[in-house]
Amino acid sequence: MKVIGEYKAKRIIQGRVPKGEDLFKWLTEKVKELNIKAGMVSGIGAVTKATIGYYDQIKREYVIKSFNQPMEVLSLKGNISVKDGVPFAHLHVVLGKEDFTAIGGHLFEGSEVFAFEFEIVEFEGKVLQRGFDEQTGLYLWQEG
Repeated sequence: MKVIGEYKAKRIIQGRVPKGEDLFKWLTEKVKELNIKAGMVSGIGAVTKATIGYYDQIKREYVIKSFNQPMEVLSLKGNISVKDGVPFAHLHVVLGKEDFTAIGGHLFEGSEVFAFEFEIVEFEGKVLQRGFDEQTGLYLWQEG
């Protein structure tokens, strides 16, 4: 286990994302607006369409797919850190389809909210930095 930091909750923000908003863009902008530099995001709700991705570890790129159908947001989970000097929300989602199957992956722009309730927990402590990791090709939390 590689410990990057230890934190306490500074504040908890709860709310809902307005109907019709892009889920990824709205949450990302809210994190920037609140200037949160370390924290976590969670939520549940529904979308009218979604865009998610799967990271291909061999090609080192995201395979992105859009689903143009209503789905339940069974779980949205993410973390907040700083990437390139600005607050950054890294978000994953599990979506329930009409036939009761589930899909999931990295959340991207293109997910339209039907109804969504969220919690953002801001951590108290050092800034959590994200930097490029040569071994994975991803921007991961950095020590220090």
